[in-house]
Amino acid sequence: MRRTLPILVMLLVPALLRAQQDAKPPAASAQTPGNAAVADAKRAPGTRPRIGVALEGGGALGLAHIGVLKWFEEHHIPVDYVAGTSMGGLVGGFYATGMNPEEMKTLIEGLDWRKILSDRTPYEDLSYRRKEDQRAYPNSLIFGLRHGLSAPAGLIPGHQIGLLIDRVALPYYGVPSFDALPVPFRCVATDLVSGKPYIFKDGSLAVALRATMSIPGAFSPVHDGQTVFVDGGLLNNLPTDVVREMGAEIVIAVHLESAPVEAKDIRSLFNVLEHSVRVVLEENELRSMAQADAVVSVHLAEYNARDYGKREAIMQKGYEAAQERSRLLAAFALDDADWQEYLQARAARKRTDVPAPQFVKVQGTNEHGATDVGRYLKSFQADRSTRRNSTKC
Repeated sequence: MRRTLPILVMLLVPALLRAQQDAKPPAASAQTPGNAAVADAKRAPGTRPRIGVALEGGGALGLAHIGVLKWFEEHHIPVDYVAGTSMGGLVGGFYATGMNPEEMKTLIEGLDWRKILSDRTPYEDLSYRRKEDQRAYPNSLIFGLRHGLSAPAGLIPGHQIGLLIDRVALPYYGVPSFDALPVPFRCVATDLVSGKPYIFKDGSLAVALRATMSIPGAFSPVHDGQTVFVDGGLLNNLPTDVVREMGAEIVIAVHLESAPVEAKDIRSLFNVLEHSVRVVLEENELRSMAQADAVVSVHLAEYNARDYGKREAIMQKGYEAAQERSRLLAAFALDDADWQEYLQARAARKRTDVPAPQFVKVQGTNEHGATDVGRYLKSFQADRSTRRNSTKC
């Protein structure tokens, strides 16, 4: 992957630069940081400002958001709106479904990130023909031949991360909009067809989360009708403007601060390309931070975007970063009674029931194989008493 990535980045940089030039600056909202005092004066007595949180993308560094949210919960900072990009979108999306930071931490720590990021079918599960191919051509890339030689759309198909997302998002299948989630939510992807950012606010939550973190070249893009989605960080890696448009009167941005670049670190082709992309991303991050009322900067100089194995330390860094801003954030804290009321309202919108298959139908194999597969899948049906009548093989 490290050998392939420089080529991918080299192809990506010109597109990034063009996209940055074509992208319009976020529309100025009537509610800007400078007008916060005006909004306070107009607010009805006894009401509090609505608080939104924007979570930045950054691969493994984005796990720091879990630590920040944990500090918020412990200190009664309500989150009325949340928006994120890439890993920030994934964490924000999970939080929006009603998962608390401790639940997210338990989920993250129980994942086999090597398996998720390699996303390859175990050798013993391959068909005989594919095993022969693997022995004859031992590599991590699979090329298509049916319509001429074609390279894969990404190094990682995304099946494993898709299964993880589906597991969390399934109870919210069919919600009219992401405003109906326990915490109203948005995430940002880049539409390669139009060359513009796309804000997911309704539809399939699973598709939205998969799209926002489809890093070009690394993960395969998400095709949805006539659109092709990749990571939203290309155009808006810290969506403070999106949170503001959702209705937030106070916007808190969580910024992932990586190590500063030094000349001695830029020696190889890989270093040049990597930092070229970084410059492009940092430009839109600075623009976004300027629109926030408060910024929590997480200092992550000793980590990189691939350090999933250091997830616990990265989450702790997020917690410590919020603690450093405690004097500022304390102004947004609720008292015990208001906090309990906030939690109850959030819990009332949480869904736990998941839709269950009503029948199983197997296609693409012979009658004997369909029967065997159908028999195995019967246990997933909703009504066990009617398996024989509702199962189609």
